[in-house]
Amino acid sequence: MGKLVKINSSLVIKNSKDMNEYLKPMSRDIFLFSTKIANTYKLKDKGPLLKLVVGERLVFVRGQSKYEENQIIIKNNDNEVVGYVPEVDSSIFARLMDAGKYLFAVVKSISHTKNVPLIDIDIYLKDF
Repeated sequence: MGKLVKINSSLVIKNSKDMNEYLKPMSRDIFLFSTKIANTYKLKDKGPLLKLVVGERLVFVRGQSKYEENQIIIKNNDNEVVGYVPEVDSSIFARLMDAGKYLFAVVKSISHTKNVPLIDIDIYLKDF
């Protein structure tokens, strides 16, 4: 078995053959918040909404809007817009994204009222 040592501020395992193997931290997803996808009723193409399934991972993209400073667009894996993070929830998430953090969502549940789907999502931070 190898011995754990510190070299140049990195942890390495030094084994009996004197070879170094770098330890890489485990990446993990950190749950941050639950919310609903906003403004689905404003989408011109509702097709992407109808394709969503529970458990699907969604991508966050920072938007640019003169009306909403902290806009975050939510897209599916086909790069189609499915909605937005609600404005009331977006300020902290926008700052995290602006600082280079990777955020994403997972579809938690889907229900329908009239002709508009209500989509609950969980927001996660990818910790590298």
